[in-house]
Amino acid sequence: MLSSDASAEPRSTPFVPLSAESWRLLVEAEIDTLVRELRKNALWAEAVERDGLGALWVGGSRWPGTQDVGQDAEATEAIAQADSNSPGHRALTQIDRYRREFASRRTLGRAGECIGLASFADRNDDSDGDEMGRVMILESFLLLREAINGVSDPHLMDLQAIIDPFLLVIRDAETTGPITRCALVSIQRFISHGIVDLSRIEAVPALLEMTQAVTHCRFEATDAASDEAVLMQILNVLGALVLSPGGSRLNDVSVCEIMETVLSMSCQMRLSEMLRKAAESTLFTLVTFVFGKLNDMHEGGSALLERDDAPAVAISTDKQQPGQSGSSTEPKQGDDNTEHSPQPAAPVVSLGAPQSVEPAASVAPPEPQQCFGLPAIRELYRVLVALTNPQDLQYTDTMRLLALNTLQAAFQKACYAMAAFAALRELTLGDLSHSLLLILQRDQSSLISPALRVLYLLFASHRRDTKGHLELFLCQTLGRVMALPELARPGSRSPLRRGPATPTTGAQRVLPKPRVVPEISGPDSGLRINDKTDTGSSRRGSAASMHDDAAIPALLAADTAPTYEQEVELYDSASLKKGMRGRLATQETRRQLLEGLHHLLIGDEALLTDLWVNYDCDVQRGNMFDFLVSFVAARAVPWPDARNDESEAYLDIMLHHLIRMAVRAGAAPPTGQWARLLGVSHVVTRSDSTDAPATTPLTMAQLLDRKQHKDTMMRAARLFNEKPKDGIAYLQRANVLSRDNSTEMAQQLASFLRETPTINKRLLGEYLSKPSNLEVLQAYLGLFDFSGRRLDEAMRSLLGTFRLPGESQQIERIMETFSAVYFASDPPDIASKDAAFILAYAIIMLNTDQHSPQVKGRMKFEDFARNLRGVNDGHDFRAGFLTDVYNAIRDHELVFPAEHEGAAGFEYAWHAVAADNASPWMSTSGQTGEFDRGLLAATWPRFLQSLARTLAHFSSDHTLRLALSGLHALVASAAHFGLSACVNEALLLLASMTGLHSVSSDMLISQVLVKSYNRYSVLDAESPTSSLGVAAEGFAGSEQRLKLQEQEDVSVQVTQAALQFGQDYRGQVAFVALFELAAQFSSAIGRQGWDALLDVVHVAVDADLLPRQLRTIEDPIFEHMWVPRTSTLLAMDAAQLRIRARRLGAGEGQRDGQQGGLLSAISSFWGSSAESQTSPTRRQELRWRAAPEQLVGLISRGQMAVRASAIGSLSSLGDDIGSALPLFLTVLAERFPQPPPSQPGSPADAADDARSPVTKPASIDSAVDATQAHYVPSSVYLFELAVQLVLAEPTRASTVWPAIEPAVQRMLESADTLHHFALERCVSGLLNMAARVLETDQLELVERMLRCLGLLRDSDERTFHGVAPTLAEGIGRLADTDLQALLAANWAIVRLLLKRLAHVPDFAEAHVGTSNCMRRILHVLVEVVVLLKCGAIDVPTYFADVLDTLAAFVPNDRVLSALATSSHMAGSEIASKLIALLYDMQELARLQSGDSAPHSPPHSPHAQTEPSIASVASGLPRHSKTTPMMMWIGAMSALSGFVCLGNREVRQLACSQVQKAISGLAGVSWVSGAFGRVLFPLMDTLLRADLLADSSMEDTHARCISMLTMVFLHNAGALHAAPAGTGSYLGSPSLGSRLGPTYPQLDSDKPEPASDSPLSYIWLRLIAILSVYIHTGKLASSRLDPQSPDAVGKHGASLGNKQAAERRRHLSVLGEMAEESLKNCLLVLDSMEIFGDSTERQDSVLWRGTWEQLDKISPQLKQQVFPQLADNPTEGADNPTEATDNSTEAT
Repeated sequence: MLSSDASAEPRSTPFVPLSAESWRLLVEAEIDTLVRELRKNALWAEAVERDGLGALWVGGSRWPGTQDVGQDAEATEAIAQADSNSPGHRALTQIDRYRREFASRRTLGRAGECIGLASFADRNDDSDGDEMGRVMILESFLLLREAINGVSDPHLMDLQAIIDPFLLVIRDAETTGPITRCALVSIQRFISHGIVDLSRIEAVPALLEMTQAVTHCRFEATDAASDEAVLMQILNVLGALVLSPGGSRLNDVSVCEIMETVLSMSCQMRLSEMLRKAAESTLFTLVTFVFGKLNDMHEGGSALLERDDAPAVAISTDKQQPGQSGSSTEPKQGDDNTEHSPQPAAPVVSLGAPQSVEPAASVAPPEPQQCFGLPAIRELYRVLVALTNPQDLQYTDTMRLLALNTLQAAFQKACYAMAAFAALRELTLGDLSHSLLLILQRDQSSLISPALRVLYLLFASHRRDTKGHLELFLCQTLGRVMALPELARPGSRSPLRRGPATPTTGAQRVLPKPRVVPEISGPDSGLRINDKTDTGSSRRGSAASMHDDAAIPALLAADTAPTYEQEVELYDSASLKKGMRGRLATQETRRQLLEGLHHLLIGDEALLTDLWVNYDCDVQRGNMFDFLVSFVAARAVPWPDARNDESEAYLDIMLHHLIRMAVRAGAAPPTGQWARLLGVSHVVTRSDSTDAPATTPLTMAQLLDRKQHKDTMMRAARLFNEKPKDGIAYLQRANVLSRDNSTEMAQQLASFLRETPTINKRLLGEYLSKPSNLEVLQAYLGLFDFSGRRLDEAMRSLLGTFRLPGESQQIERIMETFSAVYFASDPPDIASKDAAFILAYAIIMLNTDQHSPQVKGRMKFEDFARNLRGVNDGHDFRAGFLTDVYNAIRDHELVFPAEHEGAAGFEYAWHAVAADNASPWMSTSGQTGEFDRGLLAATWPRFLQSLARTLAHFSSDHTLRLALSGLHALVASAAHFGLSACVNEALLLLASMTGLHSVSSDMLISQVLVKSYNRYSVLDAESPTSSLGVAAEGFAGSEQRLKLQEQEDVSVQVTQAALQFGQDYRGQVAFVALFELAAQFSSAIGRQGWDALLDVVHVAVDADLLPRQLRTIEDPIFEHMWVPRTSTLLAMDAAQLRIRARRLGAGEGQRDGQQGGLLSAISSFWGSSAESQTSPTRRQELRWRAAPEQLVGLISRGQMAVRASAIGSLSSLGDDIGSALPLFLTVLAERFPQPPPSQPGSPADAADDARSPVTKPASIDSAVDATQAHYVPSSVYLFELAVQLVLAEPTRASTVWPAIEPAVQRMLESADTLHHFALERCVSGLLNMAARVLETDQLELVERMLRCLGLLRDSDERTFHGVAPTLAEGIGRLADTDLQALLAANWAIVRLLLKRLAHVPDFAEAHVGTSNCMRRILHVLVEVVVLLKCGAIDVPTYFADVLDTLAAFVPNDRVLSALATSSHMAGSEIASKLIALLYDMQELARLQSGDSAPHSPPHSPHAQTEPSIASVASGLPRHSKTTPMMMWIGAMSALSGFVCLGNREVRQLACSQVQKAISGLAGVSWVSGAFGRVLFPLMDTLLRADLLADSSMEDTHARCISMLTMVFLHNAGALHAAPAGTGSYLGSPSLGSRLGPTYPQLDSDKPEPASDSPLSYIWLRLIAILSVYIHTGKLASSRLDPQSPDAVGKHGASLGNKQAAERRRHLSVLGEMAEESLKNCLLVLDSMEIFGDSTERQDSVLWRGTWEQLDKISPQLKQQVFPQLADNPTEGADNPTEATDNSTEAT
């Protein structure tokens, strides 16, 4: 055992300079310690007592700086000369010096010889050799003690003088273990404390001396513990020497001796385990140091190290254990560490001379060498490689394990440097690789793991030269870890899988398997899958043509774990060599192989790409990459009956490949909530390794060409194996073979047969042996190079490519051709072609004889040689030649290709690898990203299918996270490379897993549960007493919406789809993953992906899984808007019907007999949708047989999953989706609200053609049409998504609107059949988008949106009535945004919509309390008028349309009355605004009077459909109404319309404005226009029977009569002075048609005197109007007079009705007023002599015309006005009798 002082010595203590005194004290202490230890030994004690050499008090008598006389010049010179020699030679010289010194101390009488005295010596030294040695050693310590006391500067003392005494003890075989150990401890302390400074170049001899002494240490064995303590100290000293600053100056011999010593201790099983472990640790340290020297060397600079005269070092097995002296160090028989089996001799270092105990005979002086180098490293490497050979039985597995671990340390230190030296590379690629692959074939788990680690380092550093080695390793390892075959369990029908199964505990939770696991389709278009008609001329350079096999193999397409047979089939289909496939492994061996495979595949991220470049693109090799991808993808699935640890290993391999590919593509790692789900707490991105630069001389296009060529060859090989003619024909079609049977074609075919490994070897032998294919056979054999090969070797290489046929004639034909080709290579031992043929045939027979199990007696060499006598052209073959042939066949069977299985197959494959001169390895490191797209395009279906199966069968969250991580990486890479098919399939996979994809309508049948008194009950939405009904009926507007949202928050909608989603853990995770991936990679999603995603959104919304926050709509028009449930909307509609019913009952009663229509409206409000939507009916029971609380809990789970997802990011996709936004919007638009499919021949279709949207009456309570679409919340939600994209960023409108415009157009074209809420949201969204886009001056888009909105003009009244408030608010918001731009965009559509809003029946009544809508519209018109007045827009262009629109808003009496009574005189307010606008318009027209040139309005397709009121009234062309006069007339005509309304205040205001406008007129044209187009039509209207009979209109009639006469009299002079023909605006409709049959037709058939002066026309019209008032007044007066005969006779009792009399009294008042006004006019005109003077009256046409009409109404009027005419009867009338008759007739 180790003592305390030895164990306390650190092996790596830094050198600390000591002072002179400390230095001396330390050396003296070591001398004293060792001498005392010597004195304890009996052998040494005698010499101490006899000679006194053990005293420690010597050394004080020395003069400083002097030495003993005994050290003569001869001895000093000999020692100095020995310093330049080897350590052993110098040791002998030093021993001679000590012997002479010892002799001088033992003699007497020779001291004076040095000064010339005579010698008095009288006796010789009679000591024996052993005693001489012991005394000499003691003397050496005394001399050292004297020397250190005699020097003044101990640092200048010779190092070897210090260590020599200690080295003598170490070399002495008679010393015991404790003594030797003390010497070793002293040496280690000298090194540790710097006493022996090995960093100096002068210390090299001392270093070599110590190394030689320690490695040749000998001592006597005492006990095992003490002996092992010495061996332990030897390890410490050797480690200190090598790791010291001078360790690099050791020479090759020293290094080999050190390594031999440590290695022998490590291999000795007789030693204790602790010592062996310590030796192993030292060995690893020293090997690391030695091999680290390679890192400072290079191939070019190692010529000196590989010189021919370098020291010959070799490792043999003939040296004893260090410390042994014969058998003195053998452990005792009772030692536990002694092995009972025979132990092989440990390998030792031999310097070319036999080793013995005596140092004097141990070493011959070699040539000096500066430092160790490649020879020592190579020899050490050779020994370690030899120890790994599992076929060498002299080494145990323990020794192999030690060698493997040591090699691992060496490779870890300098594997890349080792690859640079040919001497080391030969060992690595040869013996070491062969041994490691052999170890992997065996079931020795203790060796497999270290062998795999060494192989990994070997492949990493020697990749350039290990192309075949790696292929052999992968084939062998993959074959060993294939699925274990199923074995039938006795007594059971269920199969068992061989090997340990994963235990299943009762506590393990088994999640339900999803209903659907979708099959992934093939990759992108262009990837040829099983192309049976390919002729080889298809396009090249495409990533899609990388594989001609199926994108998804059968073992991946199946929904069960892959079987061994399927994997073997996949292995064979990949054209991998059968002989390389290893046998199946089990248990720990299988686990270690899988760990090694995993370590290899994830150790280098470029490895998989390199496999494709080097194997799949090489026609000589199999599709390793393709097989590995399929194999790993299939085994990565955690199948229920498979081992989970294995599947996780394969899954990790696949994920490493996918994640590294995503990192190279620049994909961001998961972040945020998605990262937390995947279990990623922090991300550390590893940069691509640049240690090994890329060595790929080919581009991706060139590699694809090679791959396509290989696929062609593989296709041809398959056809050839089925039928050779088909394969040849295919090659000819592919232009690989010539089409003629020429020699060139034979050579091409031979090359194909030779270079294509997948050709059936048996079939190939049969094909080549046919006589018709002799030329092909000759060409085939010509492809071999037999020069320098023995005949059996040449046959072995030939028969390794095909199997000989069974018939002797075929074999003979092949052998004849082979003999000719072989003899042409000029073999030295064969004299003729016939001799070669006979010998070849004999070899075949010998092979059968030696290795056939049916042959009992084996042929001996003598028999073989005897059979071949004289066949070599008459001579015998050379005996040595035949012996070599015989031995080669006997020891190594000629194995045919079909038999290359097992051990024979491996050896055949190994020899093929060793003889392979293939092109070097092409590495893509650093450039792997350039190949990623092509590889991913060909492999993503397999990866995705594997991940799909994993997500379907995972049984732990860890596996789930791994699968989701892989899916993220796969989709990220596919998105980067533009592989939209991959992204689509991934989203479709996740959508299918959610359970919300392709859901039937039955799954969405819903019931609403509401909690009341801690109990849940089914909600009846139609009931007025339900919470929804109360909220819907008790509130209105935004408050109603807010209350309804609160009710939805406290209730739960239950559907079967939501319940299944709530209990599906996989579905919820898939839902989160679906929207996370869609949010991150939206730009790469194709149509199929969006279809799947939006289908899930559709079901999630309809099933009410979305929280209300996501269903809230940001609508600037309506506050608190959201997408309600179907039940909520049903409650709102039912409440609206009840409100309308109450209004009808309280207002107009049973109007038009429609009382029964109300009930039918309520019952059929949802039309035919009652059955399809199956809304809950009253007293309906719960549909599910479960507690309501349980149902609510499941729904809550589903809603939590939706809240955790990124579904809300759909509204902000425009930020990242980029160019894919139009596709998303196109798919989104397909899900907008759509009308129901029309039924051919339905009443709705028949009525479409006859329906008039403007004139069709619609009652408030009419039922909803049966053809109206059902309400689908999801369609409204998806439409709002599109709207929000524009509202959030209006610049997207140029992309969004073209994509959704057709869908929106279809919605508005079918507005009558669209659900009313969907239509309202469509109109609101369209107006909001238009307003937002208008802010950015995108007028073209606004115009297109308005054009779509204009389609509402074709909808019926009921439909338009529903969206009227939305339209009003939206148009008002548009006007507030930029009215001038709005007018420029499409004023015609806005005008038509405004007019349609004015024509909506009961617009104000239907929205009682919401007259703000009307105010909103009027505000728009006010702003338009302001623009006209300020000149911002062209007056002639817009005036008529604005006026037309204003005229349309003139309310009728009923509407005006409703407005006035409902909102504090709101009707009067609206009418006042209209009157003010019209007044402004007429003023604007008058201001335009200076501009007489008419302007044509701009062309608009909508503007041509409906002319304005002014143009219709005028009867002129449309462009003529743009003149100032016509504009003014139009404004005044509209303004005068308010005069006839029933509201008194409005009438008074209108009369005042009309009078104000007309009173300021100047000019005959304007005055005549005022009379002809304003006043006269106004009076004609007032003369309607209903207006005349209305007593409340009396003041209006009076004001109008007064205004008419006053204006006439004010302008009579000007009119009279105006020439004839100036009254062009005097045309007016006939008055007679307006009076009815009660009133006389006053010259109605007489043409209007338009050609006369304006005064004449106006005066006569004035007379006609006032005559009506006079006539009706007289009639009313006569009927009111009770004495009137007419009243008594005709009316009887009715004349006594006072109430009726009062209603007619105003007529007599108006008649009297008209008569007085007429009298005044007559008098004024007469005073103005308009009728002429008294002499000219009778000749005046105007005078005669006047009285012709007045005499009919009031014959007495002339006499009353002109009494002077009564005195002159001739002036009164031409015929008094006629006047009397006319008066009578009028009465």
